[in-house]
Amino acid sequence: MRRVCAGMVMVMLGGVGCGDSTEGGAGPQGESDFTSQESFFKGGSRIKVRRMTTTEGLRWAEATYDAARLRPCTWQPVAPDGDLYCLSDNLHRITWNETPFYVDESCTEEGVISASPLPAGTILAKEAAPPGVLQQLFHLGARVTGSVYLRDDSGGCHALPNNSSRAAYHFGGEVTGNTFVKGQLRQHVSKDGVAAHFVEGEDGSFSFHHLESTEHGVTCAVQRAQDASLRCLPSGQDAAVALLGGLSADANCSEPILMATSCNAPRFAVEPSSSRCETGVSVFSTGPVATELYAISEDGTCMESSLGPNGPCFHRPGQEVPPTRWPEARHVDMEAHGRLVVRGARLNDSLHVPMGLFDTQLDADCHFEADTSGQPRCFPTTPAFHLGLYADASCTQALAQTYEEHCYTGPYAVIAATPAGDAHRVFLLGTRHQGPAYAKITLTGQPTRCAEVSTPATSKRWLLGKELPASALVPGRATLD
Repeated sequence: MRRVCAGMVMVMLGGVGCGDSTEGGAGPQGESDFTSQESFFKGGSRIKVRRMTTTEGLRWAEATYDAARLRPCTWQPVAPDGDLYCLSDNLHRITWNETPFYVDESCTEEGVISASPLPAGTILAKEAAPPGVLQQLFHLGARVTGSVYLRDDSGGCHALPNNSSRAAYHFGGEVTGNTFVKGQLRQHVSKDGVAAHFVEGEDGSFSFHHLESTEHGVTCAVQRAQDASLRCLPSGQDAAVALLGGLSADANCSEPILMATSCNAPRFAVEPSSSRCETGVSVFSTGPVATELYAISEDGTCMESSLGPNGPCFHRPGQEVPPTRWPEARHVDMEAHGRLVVRGARLNDSLHVPMGLFDTQLDADCHFEADTSGQPRCFPTTPAFHLGLYADASCTQALAQTYEEHCYTGPYAVIAATPAGDAHRVFLLGTRHQGPAYAKITLTGQPTRCAEVSTPATSKRWLLGKELPASALVPGRATLD
């Protein structure tokens, strides 16, 4: 469960690459001014906008939605030419580093294997190996009735033991035609060092895609910079990210290790604000490929990590890029609907980008999730908290625990009410707990007892306060347009 995004614009600002689609042409008539949050997304004949609406008039974009496939979709580049298609979220993805399986005894015809049978009509999305090779889409082929095979380290081809719960399939034909809606990426605003790019769907839909820092020619997202101001900083495939959790690029454990998710050697890297809570995100040029990784051992010494580098994906940092080199943004309240305010970033007089929702009564950012009755409500935006620990040896004072690196100091804790994370509860958050933690232990045939337990060094714990009733949160209703 993840509570860091508040609507579709925020998701897209957090890490969308440009793809390889050709840009050009003019946008919809009269669509040069993007200062209303509703102007960023418009539905077409097939690609709709799923919005969360309230009785006070809010129409907040939550997702693009493929009405033919009845699933949310996102615009992604696809082989062979990198054109953008709105791909539904129920594709069966095969990652580039998965061990390949074969459907013939000579290990020449690759297949797909699943822990359980795949439904008819499944589309296979096969990610190609980095750097930056495009994904391919295939129809699901016939199910394999015989053995499946695997190559060993010496190159030999061996049949896997039969497993009735495993389902293997041939790859069908490559996806063509109108299985998905095609879109074209176009620039609609370029001013004061920042450009806004949108996808125009062939069905008439219109979707915000990404921002660009025109001085550097890279995708950027509005974040709090190292000088504590809002700026459009490198994001998505155009930026490597400093890894948290103790890994370093030097034998003194003083340099952050930078990871480029697509192994495309980006020119810039960012160090997330969770490691600089007092200020914000720092930007570096990307240095050479890292040949060694280091980590702090239990006794506090810096030692070479057993993880080892992973090809061109890991880099050493270069020079820090001053925050003033990146476009500055200003906070703006774009709309108010009852107690909910649409907050955004003003990049220039033609571009006010919606960033999220703010509940003036709770004095907190919020986003829509389902409560325990299934009703969408605007829950405070918090890290993912978990229950099950206690502050005392009698297990009466509950603790809220999180494993996320973050700078959160807010007064609320949102808890997943089910293992699937499809229902939520919200509590007041008490003071930080630094002492031992306890849990209720139940063994077969023995009464439940309260015992001290160890917790990961990276976890953080707070005393859990009173639960807020769901009725204290603003309700919403999902609609399509």
